[in-house]
Amino acid sequence: MKGAALKVSKPKDYSWMTKNKLMTYIFVALVILAGVSAISFWPTSIIISVIAVVVAVALDYLLSLFMKAKGPRNTMSAAVFGLIVALSYSLGLPTRNTVEVLPLIAPEAYYYVAVISALGMILLKKAQNLLGRKYVNPAAFAKILVLFPFLNSILLAKDHLVSSFSGAGLPPLTSPIGYSGIGSFAFWIQSCLGNSTINSPSGVFNTYVLQKFHGWVGGASSLAVIIVGVGLFVVCRKYIKWRITLAYLGTVAIMSLLMTSIYGGDAFLRLGFELFIGSSIFLAFFMVTDPATTPLTYTGQAIFGVGVGVLTVIIQTYMNFLGGSILALVIMNLTTPLLDNVGLRKPTEEKKKPSLPKAKQFESLTTVDCIRCGECMVACCHSLSPILIKEAFDKNNTKKLRKLRADLCDGCGNCSYVCPARIDLKGSALRAKVSVRQTQ
Repeated sequence: MKGAALKVSKPKDYSWMTKNKLMTYIFVALVILAGVSAISFWPTSIIISVIAVVVAVALDYLLSLFMKAKGPRNTMSAAVFGLIVALSYSLGLPTRNTVEVLPLIAPEAYYYVAVISALGMILLKKAQNLLGRKYVNPAAFAKILVLFPFLNSILLAKDHLVSSFSGAGLPPLTSPIGYSGIGSFAFWIQSCLGNSTINSPSGVFNTYVLQKFHGWVGGASSLAVIIVGVGLFVVCRKYIKWRITLAYLGTVAIMSLLMTSIYGGDAFLRLGFELFIGSSIFLAFFMVTDPATTPLTYTGQAIFGVGVGVLTVIIQTYMNFLGGSILALVIMNLTTPLLDNVGLRKPTEEKKKPSLPKAKQFESLTTVDCIRCGECMVACCHSLSPILIKEAFDKNNTKKLRKLRADLCDGCGNCSYVCPARIDLKGSALRAKVSVRQTQ
């Protein structure tokens, strides 16, 4: 039974990673970033973090009572979701603020974060589970839904159009941005994100990398995001889709340089903005890597990261939507079912010895829904796709089972060993093998 701990007859070896443990590591990383954000947004960032987590965990508990087997309790996953909602919310009142599109300060900000957290849990985490998989990032899409009434204002960046200093608005990214004058892009960066009018390269660098006073809570310090994010990737490298992050950041950098070649201006000023604006850097490490809504294969992950990067720069450049990464992420989420089939390893009769994570003995097992980490596909000694075989077998899709070469499974058990959801992939693959042979 999913969500229930089952006692095994004798201790068994499995990979040391479980879904709950992975969520715990991510939660700790997010808590650290919430603490760092308090330097810029004290105490509002801490309060909205607590509100979002409490709402998410409480709803997870209540919904699990009603949905029972279809919605098992997943406290740590709900807590991670709540923190991502809080850390992807914008806080801080810029010096240039003229029209408040969103509540950026307490107490109004508290209500919006609570609504986003509640909507995301009900409609986008639990309800999507009933469809058999998640199609869009719950935190990203919930935020877009709540902000939908303000979409026109946000896309036009009305709160940045007029400067209280010069009467000039934010210089568009379709112009040669630079440092000269109080109407320059660098001056806007400092007076908005840094709450300072010092627009020297060193001042802008400090704002980009060290500390911001307006924008996504989780991106208050780009340096902190990078350090914490890389640390998380090192610890959980086989279960975090870090390839998407690399593809995304690399693509954003290339696109930024391309835009500089087209429109001119200071290349590093534009590059720093595209890479280190709070929405971009936080999303790169903690949202585009969401396993449930991103591709299974390495090739699919690379394409996904490139797609989010290209769309982010295009949206920010031509739509004036300076948090364009969140919209880009949701758009690319919809391509994931197609990308799952791109780059599948070719099944082989030859048996290969894969590199497996370290083992740990477990006396009880808790089986939960697949988190779509894709590790079972890497661990298979015949380069099969165990999770896809299980899905096809559950749907009695014999044609797909033949295509996936389920008949090659020899029951080595590597897939079940590495699965953090503790799904019996080995058993499903062997049953699928029998099913294929009976229909031949």
